[in-house]
Amino acid sequence: MAAYLDHIGVAVKPGSRLAEALALLGLPVTSKERVEREKVDTTWIPLPVKPGNVELLEPTEPSSTIQIFLDKMNKDAVHHLSFRVESIAAVSEKLTAAGFNLIYPEAKPGAHGCMVNFIHPKSTGGVLLEITEKQ
Repeated sequence: MAAYLDHIGVAVKPGSRLAEALALLGLPVTSKERVEREKVDTTWIPLPVKPGNVELLEPTEPSSTIQIFLDKMNKDAVHHLSFRVESIAAVSEKLTAAGFNLIYPEAKPGAHGCMVNFIHPKSTGGVLLEITEKQ
């Protein structure tokens, strides 16, 4: 059996709006769990095509490995996550109405025959999110 992506772990500072941005993209939180051994709260956000997921790792104590990582990075870390949407215009409008800043005022042509835009990392705690629509 071939290996497959199970989840992407993203370290987030307390109060990060990343989960809210993902929910507006149609990716809601399905569970939360504390892992005492690691001193971290995890938030589970399944991706539409299984078995992929996004796992947000929020430290619960200053001695947490995730807190030490965040202190070193001084921001939530990962370059960007890209999500395909059915209507980039509709999703962009929803994100803007919720107070998220987009990099471009309107979607631009990108790779693979897609229109693209990005949610500015300052809106999501430091994680750059890309939204794409296949043309």
